Amino acid sequence: MRFKRSDLPGLLIATVVPPLLFVLFLQSFDVYSHRGTPLLGFMATNFAIAIGILAMFTRFVRNWEVPIGLFLMLITMVGLIIWLQRLGYDGGALSLSLKWLSILDFLALNIALGYQVLVHGLLPVLDRRAARRTQ
Repeated sequence: MRFKRSDLPGLLIATVVPPLLFVLFLQSFDVYSHRGTPLLGFMATNFAIAIGILAMFTRFVRNWEVPIGLFLMLITMVGLIIWLQRLGYDGGALSLSLKWLSILDFLALNIALGYQVLVHGLLPVLDRRAARRTQ
């Protein structure tokens, strides 16, 4: 495969997201005291491999408007949830609704990306393979 312009988002995702996700992991679970143990290296490796695989398939995403919109909506809802938690309204109906909407938005984001990878990546490969078999 040759390097294409459609690989640039994947390159950006593969280089920026793993360190940010690892910092989020450190902050969320407060595992700074595990220096010198294999936990931090193991988790950093898992994040890097998972995000690298995700970035590899971004080559097949043609329409970025929907995934970016869903991602920005997810970030906004997470920010609102954190804001409500700091105000002390974590157990309220609004906070619970935002949490459920965030879950549904994350599911929609995965479906939007997965559908495009399936349509533009996997199905053309299967069609070419079937065409070769019929010849």
